[in-house]
Amino acid sequence: MKIDHIAIIGTGIAGISCAKTLLAAGKRVTLFDKSARPGGRMSTRTFEHWSADHGAQYFTAKGDSFKNLTNSWLTHGFIQPWLGKIVAYKNGQITDVDNTLQRYVGVPAMNSLAKYLVADLKVHFSQTICKIEQVEDSWILFSKEQGQIQDSFDLVILAIPPKQAADLIPDRMKNLQEVCSHVKMLPCWTLIAYQESNMTLPFDGAFVEESPFSWIARNNSKPLRSNNESWTAQANPEWSSQYINHSKSEVEPLLVSAFEEIVGQPCKRYQSHLWRYARVDSPRNESFILDNNNRIGICGDWLVNSTIESAWTSGQMLGEQIE
Repeated sequence: MKIDHIAIIGTGIAGISCAKTLLAAGKRVTLFDKSARPGGRMSTRTFEHWSADHGAQYFTAKGDSFKNLTNSWLTHGFIQPWLGKIVAYKNGQITDVDNTLQRYVGVPAMNSLAKYLVADLKVHFSQTICKIEQVEDSWILFSKEQGQIQDSFDLVILAIPPKQAADLIPDRMKNLQEVCSHVKMLPCWTLIAYQESNMTLPFDGAFVEESPFSWIARNNSKPLRSNNESWTAQANPEWSSQYINHSKSEVEPLLVSAFEEIVGQPCKRYQSHLWRYARVDSPRNESFILDNNNRIGICGDWLVNSTIESAWTSGQMLGEQIE
């Protein structure tokens, strides 16, 4: 049977990449996402006078294909280089790190890149797909908000974290369920802090050791951001796992205290966010999964490596295999 109409669940970078590849091949593609906007962990939280990238902080380009794509995004103004000073930080001591590989960010926010990329795609936001069901040669989707989706599809692609994918895969596809169920994803508690006065720290981003945090970054050092001083501080996987079942009210005082210890200033305005599926512990080292017999595919950075380049490559390679 010819594959014509394809549903993609998830509008992170992998889902978007797969959709763009399929669209270029002449397929009809419809995307669904439980969020109100695209990008997945390429996420930005906006406040009245300031904003902060609280998911992916930047990306790099290593492979030739992704380098060419990145240059195209630069030309279109979707991204810009982040020229902030990046260091290593340990117990108050600052050391240099390898900064030869250029870091890029979406402008004017990290999630702006995803917004640009979905402009020509058919996307249904705020649709939490809770069930997928195969009826003869078609897939039927159901959402918590709408119930049964009106359209039917020849093939379904899951571009979501493995635990969420496992929950959607029908029970008769045990092997595929087990592949997703056995993947361990590491969490990340994130602090978003607004400082009322500028800080004179000698860096804009730091890989942190001997702290609950593994990374902190000055958001206003990134191009086309607000001048207001705002920071993102991301806890390491071990600490985040320890507190994964704690509430924000329990975790925030600990995050704030650790942040204040690094920056040397009080932090009075802040929010927090738990990324339950921040990055993969042990990648499978396969770029995608495609079950042609059941007409279901899976893509995502968790299959290879938790980077934006890996996510894009995963989606692209899956899309190229669908005829």
